[in-house]
Amino acid sequence: MMQYSNSLIVDTERYDYGIWQNAALALMLAILWLSLAIAFNSWSIIDTSTTQLFFSVADCAGGGCGSFPAASVEALKSVRFVFHYLPVAVALGVIVFMMRDFALGLRWRHMRFRLSAIALITLVLGPGLLVNGFLKEFVGRPRPDDTLLFGGDNAFVAVGEWATTCQHNCSFVSGEASSIAWLICVLPLLPRKTRSHCIAPVLAIVFVTDMLRVAFGRHYLSDVVLGSLSTVTLYCCLVSACEFWMRRAVDNPLLPGKPILAS
Repeated sequence: MMQYSNSLIVDTERYDYGIWQNAALALMLAILWLSLAIAFNSWSIIDTSTTQLFFSVADCAGGGCGSFPAASVEALKSVRFVFHYLPVAVALGVIVFMMRDFALGLRWRHMRFRLSAIALITLVLGPGLLVNGFLKEFVGRPRPDDTLLFGGDNAFVAVGEWATTCQHNCSFVSGEASSIAWLICVLPLLPRKTRSHCIAPVLAIVFVTDMLRVAFGRHYLSDVVLGSLSTVTLYCCLVSACEFWMRRAVDNPLLPGKPILAS
């Protein structure tokens, strides 16, 4: 249903941010991220015990030998390959979608344009810069299969502890977990009726991707949980900040233009 108010056009049937524009939710997600990080650090046995479930111990003189059998299963490797590149394919689709809207004359004041823009900004700032550009390069947490506990050469490092044993592309946090969770940020681009049918499949894809990284011995449970949560937290923060400014643009005639939410 369309509602018109001066230059403000609201499509209540199709496009909206839903819960993501709630500033209180953004704060709650940030607190949850920090709380989980503290919990994983305080009880690091959660990480080691979960990883142990997927580790097959082998007899050897030095101890700590073995492998992660799931990492050798071709079917699982194929699933991981598809899900690894799925966010890239979706991002290309969002770019095309946004370029089409731009050609049609839509700009930042239009809700659908903002939905695409903020989703892409989240992908660049979150999985791109924060996770792969900073955390994985500088925190230095060795991957599970690189630690002494699971057949590697390095000591175990808990969440929140900086180390130098890993120099590049380290375990904290999971880049694939943060990228696949970005699919949640694309859901508001779908019309409401379609979106409701896609929530469960997207959450299932996120869960499978995260657990495969643990099963392959490439990440701890904390890496994938905090990696996924970091993306949706950043998205919620960006959305709430953007929509706060847009509401001010509607209420304050001195600010440039009134937002057009959909057409």
